[in-house]
Amino acid sequence: MEDSLKLWQQTLLTLKNELDETDFLELFADVNEVFKTENNLIFIIVPNALVKFRIEKFYLEKLNRICASITKTPCRFKFILKEDAVEQEKVSITTKDTINKRPLKAEYTFDNFETGESNRFAFLSAMKVAETHDKIYNPLYIFGDVGLGKTHLMMAIGHYILDNDPNTNVVYTTAQEFTEDYFIHTSTKKGKENIEAFYQKYRRADVLLVDDIQFLEGKQATQEEFFKVFETLHGLNKQIVITSDRSTTELKNMMVRLKSRFNWGLSVDIKVPDKPLRMNILKRKLSFLIENPSDVPTNVLDIIADYFTNNIRDLEGALRRYITYCVSLNIPFTVENVYVALERFLPERDADKSTNNGYFDLVKKEVAAYYQVQISDLESATRKQHITYARQMAIYLIKNIYNPSLKSIGERFGNRDHATVSHSVDKIEALIKSNNLVKCDFDILFKKIKNN
Repeated sequence: MEDSLKLWQQTLLTLKNELDETDFLELFADVNEVFKTENNLIFIIVPNALVKFRIEKFYLEKLNRICASITKTPCRFKFILKEDAVEQEKVSITTKDTINKRPLKAEYTFDNFETGESNRFAFLSAMKVAETHDKIYNPLYIFGDVGLGKTHLMMAIGHYILDNDPNTNVVYTTAQEFTEDYFIHTSTKKGKENIEAFYQKYRRADVLLVDDIQFLEGKQATQEEFFKVFETLHGLNKQIVITSDRSTTELKNMMVRLKSRFNWGLSVDIKVPDKPLRMNILKRKLSFLIENPSDVPTNVLDIIADYFTNNIRDLEGALRRYITYCVSLNIPFTVENVYVALERFLPERDADKSTNNGYFDLVKKEVAAYYQVQISDLESATRKQHITYARQMAIYLIKNIYNPSLKSIGERFGNRDHATVSHSVDKIEALIKSNNLVKCDFDILFKKIKNN
């Protein structure tokens, strides 16, 4: 709440410089109380309906632009009268008691949705649908690959609407569940009676949320029934939100008239998250997994973000597995333990699988020349300090750059076991952090190898 108030004050300060002082004081002198922050909306209490009207009519867009320029993230202001704030508090208490009874995942809210360039337009469109009564985007069609947050956004719309009006009939279903419902209601002797129950379930929705519409492909009878439901709800100006793993033009074996209905509103896609967004998602997820997120080094998150690039579900799953592995075994959150915990899930690029079959030899050659030792020394059993250090550096470079399995590294360094290779990686990792000379060695060798 303090952060929201500070943001409001910063926004007002910027606006004040653009307005006549008298006009500014007349409207904003008594507007200095934040009611709540929810779903990236900052609710500001205003003294009366006239002030609320004038601010929303003439200054809301400018205030939101200033806010966005300060935070660099989607955020907006909403103005509310004191009496409405009191009423919302009552509704909020009821909502907290009933949220787990909704057919929606409790954590799938706008507040928990991390935004970036790949999903910002979809997020803002979903927010617009959730907060407006005009049904200007009907249906809202959200598409994108698996695990990118389509269902999260859809359910966030449902949560937002129910938070503001718990009496709204929000119906969530998947296309598969819709198909099964239709089959069940038409597969018994009471066909007419059952199909009426089926229609009542969906046609009474105030908001219909349908996940994975592509599942209807090739199911002609079910498509006909969905078309009837769609027509009824759309004709009654009820909001429809649909998700799919592809655009409407890419849907195969789907009725043309049904696909055309999907294009009546707005289609938005969610793309693969870029590196900054993946890092933000991991940091947010980490705050839910452990008490002290700072215990996990940033370069650990960096590695996970680099390997799990296409799917948020897999990205979060990898972090969860890593944290669980380290906590369960009571071992430190190190880079090497990322490779151990996720070894079966990381792409293995061994010499016999890589297009560059000589990368082991390349690293050994560069390291041997740099430290003025023989390649055979790196593969030998000798424990001379300068050779051991060179060998450990070579092992660390190979793991860091190419990420083969620990077993395959050991095989190419004199059949050393898993534990020895793991120790070498940990040792150099620690020295790079504490010793500038070692870091310098690593940086020079890393550039040499990457430039080959």
